[in-house]
Amino acid sequence: MNIFGSKGKQHIEGHKDLTHGLEVINFEDNSGVKVYFPTVAPNNSKNEVLVKTGDSVLVGSKIMVRTDWGVPIFSSVSGVVVGVERRHNSCAGRVTEHLIIESDGKGERAENVLTKLDFESATAEQIIAGIKEAGIIGLGGAGFPTHVKYSGLKCKIDSILINGVECEPYLTSDYEFMVENADEVVKGAELLRRAANAEEAVIAFKVKKDPLAEVFTEAIKNYPHVRFVEVPDAYPMGWEKTLVNQIFKKKYKSLPAECGVVVNNATTAAFVYRALVEGRPITHRLVTVSGDAVAEPRNILTPVGVPAEALIELAGGYVGEEVILQAGGPMTSKAQRTDQFVIQPAMNALTVLKPLDYKKYAVECLRCGECTLHCPAHLQPVEIKLALDAKDFDRLEDLGALNCCECGLCSWVCPSKIEVSDATSRAKTMLRFQQSRGMTKSTKKK
Repeated sequence: MNIFGSKGKQHIEGHKDLTHGLEVINFEDNSGVKVYFPTVAPNNSKNEVLVKTGDSVLVGSKIMVRTDWGVPIFSSVSGVVVGVERRHNSCAGRVTEHLIIESDGKGERAENVLTKLDFESATAEQIIAGIKEAGIIGLGGAGFPTHVKYSGLKCKIDSILINGVECEPYLTSDYEFMVENADEVVKGAELLRRAANAEEAVIAFKVKKDPLAEVFTEAIKNYPHVRFVEVPDAYPMGWEKTLVNQIFKKKYKSLPAECGVVVNNATTAAFVYRALVEGRPITHRLVTVSGDAVAEPRNILTPVGVPAEALIELAGGYVGEEVILQAGGPMTSKAQRTDQFVIQPAMNALTVLKPLDYKKYAVECLRCGECTLHCPAHLQPVEIKLALDAKDFDRLEDLGALNCCECGLCSWVCPSKIEVSDATSRAKTMLRFQQSRGMTKSTKKK
């Protein structure tokens, strides 16, 4: 905790008008299209591959299982497994092997892949087991396995919070999805509420995001335990700690369950309903392709595993020879060195921006304290950067570097345009490494 306090939130220009209200376009699943599935999970654990070259698959066929959490992965096309290829994995941050499936263009769906539940009578145990069987993960960008949040809860849960805030600039994929699928979001929220034996489910989205209030007023009519709230248009309102405090006036240290809340993304909630009741696993997702360096910003419904370059092409291609491509929103995601990486289930956006000219800004920290003033995690980002530069890992522990949510707000408000957020992210990585070696004061043997 710093001594200055924190604003914790900042209104920033959203640029959402680039894709807001535009008709969603579909990526054409034609014969010969190839989709790619990493054999390594985002946390670099291995995936167990269940198919081999020459095998035929259908949309929804189980092709892999993550060895860490037991989360299955499903084919997004019907066709044939044609081999393995090494390519950049944006989630793992390195080149990894990818299973290749060549589509036959038929889109034939596998039947009875998942156990279907009765919406009205499904028990908490059945819902949690169904979520695990369906491989549901957080679809807001984090990709954390959803069943883990509900398995073995040790705290009484009062509320399920469905996060539809989508506070990152440029992104509108969640918004457009919620407008078109409000009923499914509400039904998924109700299933999650029952999974945790919670008293209510609360759906949150930004104020003045018409027509969300209207469509959700209609969607919740038959669900007395589900309500919605509108929250201020401020960043990073979508971060769990900020959102929980905004709605429930509660704070917690590590997980929101500590204060009686479980948080899930709005699109995730809808896919819980689709998987458990309709038997449809995650095979496609809506992706925002936007920014000032892409010709025709769009929201694209795409099969999982399609290369980013194909979606960029569908959005009119790049504007200019030099661009910054990010796998996600501009505030929290990192620039990619290639567009050969593929869309994974948790990936909700591709942001393409023109490079900024930093020469016009100051080159040194002005000690103005803006990064500290605005940090939603109540940290001192510039002090974390200085401790990292000095390789003072004990100091990083004292500063609470691991509590950084990597929202990017510190870099956004910095008048010198110092990459403070990048430094805090690297500080977390280095601190975890040193702790794993027992080289910090909290881990050294007595």
